[in-house]
Amino acid sequence: MVPSEKIDTSQETMLTRLPLRIRKKKKTEETILLVAKQLFRERGYARVTVPEIADEANVSVKTVFNYFGSKEELAFREEVQFCDQLILHILSRKQNQSIFDAFQNFIWTLIQSIDPDQLIESLPGFHPWMDDPALEQRYLLLWENYEKRITDALQLEFGKNEFDPVLRVIACQMVSILKTLGSKDFKVYLTPIPGALRYRALEKWTLRSLDLVSGIRNHLSN
Repeated sequence: MVPSEKIDTSQETMLTRLPLRIRKKKKTEETILLVAKQLFRERGYARVTVPEIADEANVSVKTVFNYFGSKEELAFREEVQFCDQLILHILSRKQNQSIFDAFQNFIWTLIQSIDPDQLIESLPGFHPWMDDPALEQRYLLLWENYEKRITDALQLEFGKNEFDPVLRVIACQMVSILKTLGSKDFKVYLTPIPGALRYRALEKWTLRSLDLVSGIRNHLSN
């Protein structure tokens, strides 16, 4: 996931239309998150405490917990937002576009948005602090939640009132691409490739991976 620390023009315009109280709360939340990310990046997840985050953000510890339920939530907030973006992209696709094609478009847009000079660090899930052993179980749970949420979205899309295991398998195949992109193994795979060829290797892998899961297209066509 390639979350930006800058707010784009459309988001900024939308925020200025909100009541002042809501804008202040949003600004406080963003500040806490940015400070936490910076500290995690500099020192590692385990070496940062919530009181330190609060102090750097000029808020109380209580305020931090008013916005974020735990330190883990701070570490994974962007990944949750990323899943929201993926689901929104699928459900708001063009009328003549299949769900698989919308997913494919989302992946390519993601890949193309990555800065080639910071390729490894910018890949989904490659925040340095996520290598911390303390986050391993939470990281695995993240992908399980992705699979469940995408399944729920697909069931809603197809009017399914009960759990459909086929849709869960389809969701798992979609998530498998993101999960691999965010894995330590994939980072190790890319690292020895010369910088000038690394982006091309990523594109080639993405193309092959999308082709491998393209069989779900017939199950997701309108």
